[in-house]
Amino acid sequence: MVSVIIIQYNNSHLTINAIESLLKYHNNIEIILVDNNSTEPEAIRFIKKFPKLKVIHCENNLGFGAANNLAVQKSSGDILLFLNNDVEVISEFIKKIEDEFHRDSSIGIIGPKLLNQDKSVQLSCGKLPSIFTELLDKILYAAVDKKKSLVLNYSERKYIKKEEKEWVTGAALFITRKIFLELNGIDESFFMYFEDKDLCSRVLKEGKKVLFFPESLLIHLRGGSFNKENQKFLIQKYRESQILYYQKHKSKLQQKLLKIYLKLSSK
Repeated sequence: MVSVIIIQYNNSHLTINAIESLLKYHNNIEIILVDNNSTEPEAIRFIKKFPKLKVIHCENNLGFGAANNLAVQKSSGDILLFLNNDVEVISEFIKKIEDEFHRDSSIGIIGPKLLNQDKSVQLSCGKLPSIFTELLDKILYAAVDKKKSLVLNYSERKYIKKEEKEWVTGAALFITRKIFLELNGIDESFFMYFEDKDLCSRVLKEGKKVLFFPESLLIHLRGGSFNKENQKFLIQKYRESQILYYQKHKSKLQQKLLKIYLKLSSK
């Protein structure tokens, strides 16, 4: 069985849509919702709509990683799916991935194909961070956002086949319970951001595969669960996690280059 774990901090309308779309196509799953101390009055009033939903109420905002780890403790599936609440399910996508895990025991993580609202391909996997790959990804993201046809065509071709990657996004990340527990879960030092890349990096070091699986599709609003009001906070957490990732996984040279880049970009 697959345990689906969703973290919520406000924006319950997105959570409702995610769960409704999930249940439209899937029945034999366990869904666990962690409310990370939402401030909106209506944040958890909807839970009666979903009688089988397991809900964990946090008295403080634990952060993305810690909230997911807490949910895993309450879960029972042999496969875990960490799913953002700004995701919309548009077809059955879990069974194919479940079968893929059972077919190949060397797989540790699988990421489905993500689409933007306009059904264009979203950049959701790739090589693990370095100064070079991060700069390249930033250029690609900007070009895709501006609907540059050459880059869109490249993205469509790039995300058409099943293949091993170095990371897949935590917006929709499947991992076996066994390897997750062996790795002691998500590193809670990452409040949010880069915890998915850190997890993928550690899975690869265990000799397991990280697989991109385009036969399963989802729509991801990409940042839809965040408000403009907390943008400064999000940027701060992104930079803290970025620096932490480089300290854990990259050379001293890469760490110095990152510091120079951040200083020059005044971030």
